[in-house]
Amino acid sequence: MQQTYYVYERPEFNITINRMPVWFKEKKIEGNEKEGRVILHSANEYDENWKANAKMEISWETKSRLDFAHYKEVQKSIDIYNSINMVVINKENTWVRSHEFTFWFGNRRKRINRNYYEEQAIHGLFYCDMSERFFSLHSTIIEQLYQNFKPYIIECYKSVKCH
Repeated sequence: MQQTYYVYERPEFNITINRMPVWFKEKKIEGNEKEGRVILHSANEYDENWKANAKMEISWETKSRLDFAHYKEVQKSIDIYNSINMVVINKENTWVRSHEFTFWFGNRRKRINRNYYEEQAIHGLFYCDMSERFFSLHSTIIEQLYQNFKPYIIECYKSVKCH
């Protein structure tokens, strides 16, 4: 039986991801429990320009319950990524452990040096009432490997424990 997940834990930030795909390794971490981000890259490289097959960023910030509106934050994230030519092709809402969770999926064509690459994205957003933190999870995957990574990344996003 092949192991496909591990538990990613950062007690100093009060974050645990119970189903992190084994291909992702921590590249950069910054911040504190109130605000910060973690950048993870997949172990394999696509080529010398694109580098890692998939990249994931998990960021969080403290927001008051009274100042938070989920639909506004979702639209804000879509607008930000639209400004860099990311086209949102699908959006889904669900509930994960009493958190309203929104996924959106997008793609864009990206130029690096003289090459063009098709990039697929999975973005997840949720707000934790208990810790009063807003989480934004973003993954970019080279188009040729998107279908391989997609189910694992979605499972990863759904396993975030934030309090």
